Amino acid sequence: MLYEITDAKACPNHTVTLMWSDGTRGVVDFTPYLAKGGLFNNLKDPDYFIREMRMLRGGIGLTWPNEVDFSSDGLRHDAFPKEETGEFDGLPVTPWKSVEQTSPHFPA
Repeated sequence: MLYEITDAKACPNHTVTLMWSDGTRGVVDFTPYLAKGGLFNNLKDPDYFIREMRMLRGGIGLTWPNEVDFSSDGLRHDAFPKEETGEFDGLPVTPWKSVEQTSPHFPA
């Protein structure tokens, strides 16, 4: 399920406080991403981190220049890693069977 971001506030300690369309609030810590370097290097500057953050149209995520994008659902998972957010989470898994195993037209 896609939870749209309705509000986002970046802080100098490289966290973002978010609100989603269902009214849930959470905080995402971006320091693990900053440690990766590369595209994330510019985000290490707290002023840049705050000034350049933008919400993507429709609340589908957050973005910074150079195509540093984070999806709304990914951010929600980061804020609440134990929450089941997928529409199929918790459903029983049925082992895969080939056509030969399930069709009467194929001999076993």
